[in-house]
Amino acid sequence: MKIKIACSIAVSLVLIFSLSTLTLAGDKPIKIKLAHIAPPKTFNSPIHADAVAFKYILEKRSGGKFEVQIYPGGSLGKEVDLMEAVKNNVVQINFAAMPGLFRIYLPITAFFSPYLFKNEEIAMEVLQGPFGKKLLDDFTKKTGIKALDYLAGYTYMAITNNKRAIRSPGDMKGLKFRVMDPMGTAMFKSFGASAVPMAFAELFTSLQTGVVDGQTNPPFIIAWAKFNQVQKYLTMAKSQYGYQLIVCNKQWYDSLSPVDQKLLNDSLKAGLRAGDGLGLLLEDKSLVDLAKAGMKVNTIPEKDLINFQKIARPAGLAFIRKAMGDQMADGLLQAIDAAEKKLGYK
Repeated sequence: MKIKIACSIAVSLVLIFSLSTLTLAGDKPIKIKLAHIAPPKTFNSPIHADAVAFKYILEKRSGGKFEVQIYPGGSLGKEVDLMEAVKNNVVQINFAAMPGLFRIYLPITAFFSPYLFKNEEIAMEVLQGPFGKKLLDDFTKKTGIKALDYLAGYTYMAITNNKRAIRSPGDMKGLKFRVMDPMGTAMFKSFGASAVPMAFAELFTSLQTGVVDGQTNPPFIIAWAKFNQVQKYLTMAKSQYGYQLIVCNKQWYDSLSPVDQKLLNDSLKAGLRAGDGLGLLLEDKSLVDLAKAGMKVNTIPEKDLINFQKIARPAGLAFIRKAMGDQMADGLLQAIDAAEKKLGYK
């Protein structure tokens, strides 16, 4: 009798386990639409590499509970369109570029101020420090869109134009440059140039037809977009530190369990490391390839950068004080000072 009861219990447990396993296996994965406007090839774009690495890590760590679908190259719309898509939960995560950000939260452009950081290590320390995290929280509070992290590595913007080589600030005088945000406007105006706000999708044609004379982007974007076909000169002047913001739909994020939120955040941070080294390698490769394709590439020596810094850095900080307030400007400068001391630059 006892044997029959034991067998019955064992069979019941097997059935219960089997049914529960079938239920779990039948659960639909949590789908994440991730969009960005960068090149869609993993080894040609640090941004896309970050997205692919995040997808791999999250899906692996979650055992298939999450499924990430990547929409690169602006396939779901321009910068502003993607921010609207995130707001409406059409897209859950967006690697957001500056043109889609500053219109809804101007302070996010603060790190884009020209000649703000001595090097990339200091920049990353500030972004990941208390001031950077405070900005993420304030972005979320003011916009209703969840700011998850910064997408930033070893990238400075390069300046290109089709008129002349830039070796001193005066060489930019009178030129028309496409800009992504008001910080770019402040920089180019300080050099005596004109600034024309424009979406990235319109840029190639505008350079081709002379609507603008030049633009600024990381070298890998310049190579991918084939701007060498409509631009003759490229200058590395360490003008602006390149970064984006990773945002997601807040209601969707809040609907996740704390465990799943941590899993997502940890996978994102791990995935972002993929683009750091790739970005540095691609910068070197892109500059070589662009020069071979006929562009005149020059790098401003460190000793001469001071001529650019003393003009553009005050202009950027003045914009921050006027548009965002003294508290923002002072807090940013204090954060930079603390980072320089921590990393041994003071």
